[in-house]
Amino acid sequence: MKKMLLMLMSIAFVNVLLASAEANTENAQENEALEEESDALFEAGFDVDFYTAYVFRNQVYNDRPVAQPCVWADFIAFDPFYLGFYVWQNYDLTNRRREEMRGEWNETDYNIHLGATVWANEDETMSLTLEAGHEWFVNNVKSEYSKDYASSCEIYVKAEFENPIVTAYGQVSHMYRPEDSTHYELGLKRDFVLMEEMALGDSLTLGFDWNVNFGSGRYLDYIYSGVGRGAFIEEDEDEYFERGNKDGIGGTTVKLILTWQLCDCFSIGGVVAYTSLLNESIRDGYRDSGWYWGSHYDADCVWGGVQAKLSF
Repeated sequence: MKKMLLMLMSIAFVNVLLASAEANTENAQENEALEEESDALFEAGFDVDFYTAYVFRNQVYNDRPVAQPCVWADFIAFDPFYLGFYVWQNYDLTNRRREEMRGEWNETDYNIHLGATVWANEDETMSLTLEAGHEWFVNNVKSEYSKDYASSCEIYVKAEFENPIVTAYGQVSHMYRPEDSTHYELGLKRDFVLMEEMALGDSLTLGFDWNVNFGSGRYLDYIYSGVGRGAFIEEDEDEYFERGNKDGIGGTTVKLILTWQLCDCFSIGGVVAYTSLLNESIRDGYRDSGWYWGSHYDADCVWGGVQAKLSF
């Protein structure tokens, strides 16, 4: 009788242990799911890039080293929509452009955007994402020389179609201050995983990115500071370069990006890029406008740098 009681008690104890273990497993899975859901609902990060040149929309603004940090965050209020923002800055490490730009955060960009994955197939190897946003490009240099250099504002819409072969993307931006003008960008990109589950780090990835930009004549005049198919004109003893770009192509950039993902939240990488002006009118302007910082702004430029990205 005692043996039977002990056996029953032992069986009951084992059942309690099994039930407890099962409950703990279920709780752990629920907590993990909640953590994953929380991670999916909010993501933020801090990026720091060091480049040998400052290139914006296939225009070389400074062909000497710069630092460009960025703070960003994305929120998913209700699936599939996300709301995000970022603050980006440029810091010239030399006085190549102008003396007052060295050692100053001479440009700050503010962005706010709303996007959504509007379509995705079942295994998520293909998707279409749309995003609309507003951008402020703020000139922080307050010298006598640049006090009239206006900051700019624009709205934009962009799309990205991801698929197993190559991701295609495009963007239309309309500047409404200080110029009323439009900019277009088209590109292709693809990431190739070279190594996974390494002894040190999660993965090593090689990325390829190519894009080309277009613009209205007014936009090309603005971004390339008036260099175009005009000519030098003397007026009141002042010599200036007449604006006159036509609607058309701007330039192109090809990038190779090697990214070492050390963990889920941190990666470092290296970039090698080539930027070239495809607009012959602007190329001619670069050659002809000797007063126009021609040595600072290159029609063709090989540049690169390092990137560090932290997310949480």
